Amino acid sequence: MKDIDIVIEICGSAGEGTISAGEILSRFMSGQGFEIMSFDSYPAEIRGFGKCVAHTRISSNPIYSPGKLADVLISLNDNHAISQLPTLKESGILIYDSQPARPHEEDKSVAGRTKPGMISYGIPLNMLAHKAAGNARGMNMVALGALSALFHVDKDRFTDSIKARYGKKKQVVIDANVNSFLEGYDWAKENIKKSDPYSFEGVNLPEQKEKLIVNGNQLVAQAALDANLMFYAGYPITPATKIMEILSKELPKHGGTLLQTEDEIAAIGAVIGAGFGGKRAMTATSGPGFALMTEFTGLSVMAEVPAVIIDSQRAGPSTGMPTKTEQSDFNSAVMGGTGDCPRIVLAPADTKSCYEATVLALYFAEKYQTLVVVLLDFFLSNSIKNIDVPKKPAKKYRIANIAPKKEDLKDYKRYKITKSGISPRAVPGTPGGIFFSTGLEHNEYGRPDYSQAGHLKMTQKRYDKFNAVLVEAPAPEISAMGRGKVDIGVISWGSSAGAAREAVMAAQKEGIKAASFSSMMVSPFPEKALIKFADNCRKILIPELNFSGQFADFATCILKRPVEKLNFITGRPMASEDILQKMREM
Repeated sequence: MKDIDIVIEICGSAGEGTISAGEILSRFMSGQGFEIMSFDSYPAEIRGFGKCVAHTRISSNPIYSPGKLADVLISLNDNHAISQLPTLKESGILIYDSQPARPHEEDKSVAGRTKPGMISYGIPLNMLAHKAAGNARGMNMVALGALSALFHVDKDRFTDSIKARYGKKKQVVIDANVNSFLEGYDWAKENIKKSDPYSFEGVNLPEQKEKLIVNGNQLVAQAALDANLMFYAGYPITPATKIMEILSKELPKHGGTLLQTEDEIAAIGAVIGAGFGGKRAMTATSGPGFALMTEFTGLSVMAEVPAVIIDSQRAGPSTGMPTKTEQSDFNSAVMGGTGDCPRIVLAPADTKSCYEATVLALYFAEKYQTLVVVLLDFFLSNSIKNIDVPKKPAKKYRIANIAPKKEDLKDYKRYKITKSGISPRAVPGTPGGIFFSTGLEHNEYGRPDYSQAGHLKMTQKRYDKFNAVLVEAPAPEISAMGRGKVDIGVISWGSSAGAAREAVMAAQKEGIKAASFSSMMVSPFPEKALIKFADNCRKILIPELNFSGQFADFATCILKRPVEKLNFITGRPMASEDILQKMREM
């Protein structure tokens, strides 16, 4: 028995079935018991002929990052594949169309651009697709068939998965896809002499469990439903739109309401209105929309009204690059806004933790009566991972409002000063629970109060409950540090945490004493835990997907010592290989 860890990229033009082929491959390999992580890149335009890449990592062991370079590149379109060729390893495998519909212009063939050491397999993808279905649409399935033959994938099981994938389509569509797959499989089996080391045959796999094949957006939507979401307001924006699409179908089934608003300002206003009315409410957006929502975020904090914003970050600023990933909204989420405006910010590290972060966001918002921001990014929103089915939240996470007692309602103070900072909250309609609520500074009854003493007292109250959240916050993820000081401590946040963890594991195998630290809770931040970790590290490295090192600057203020930054704005997810190389240099 053996292990396997392989990255396969399929590159083509929009409309050529590139993304569909990647999804079919990922789902099938997951069904066979492999760990998978896939990430697609595609043009921002809704209709166009831009470059699409389906990137899939398949392994017999746990996966924490998508992998930087491809072991296999399947070209469905030579023009686009040429630009993708630099992501293929020096010893990688190229599968290309050996008989294209039209001869390539000089120097326009991807096969002619390969470097010494690369292995090329020419397959007549276009010809076989026409043979199977009478057109070129099945080239993607021909390529999957050839891939399956080359790497010893079970033909019958794969065809069964294709039939299941297109089961709701007409029989002619199912037959066309299956026949295209079989043409590619049989041709490669008969005509290609294999010269690479990869095979899925005889791989050592763990005991199969029920797995959920899902992306971050889908998990956010499911978690919101499980956590008693009752109102969603939003405006479509990449890469968060899928959350609203799912909830538009499912939320009414749970007795909730979804409102598509005219813009993001209206969306956050409606969410705060619903929160004021006692309903769990949420919206989802990206950087440009979050910038607009900032006008209302201070109201949520000041008026102590629960509100949740999912911010799926994309490359920016402004409209930026809608279909590229980045971690550049940290400063806006944690510190953006006017005045002293503390808000809770959560940053899930992987697909699975998107579920937990959403449940906690709705719980924290309701219990602590404030704004909660969840920082996803394009990668987390759209990358597909197979995970264990999440456990549904316990009752305490679904109902968390601290309601006033009878004695509180005799002289109801909506903003009553308490030890925890949390005041008993009456929802509209509670007998005796009438109160004033504005965006102005106020006294315990909610009436405007502009005095120095009153402002200080209420500001302290808001910070008291903000800091109290740390008692319930998920503990930071810290790798085993062993005895004595470690050479390098890698501190990360959000979607870069998986790559950091994988890099540290690889560094340890090379003899580098290293450890990793990441926290889902980024505001308030578990400063004591971070300081304790850093005190045991000779050097600190902070990798993140933004240009300036926003989190690194934030952490430096806590640690009061220099840190090494590692910053990328490539539009791609963080690669463990880049972190490992930086650790070697350090």
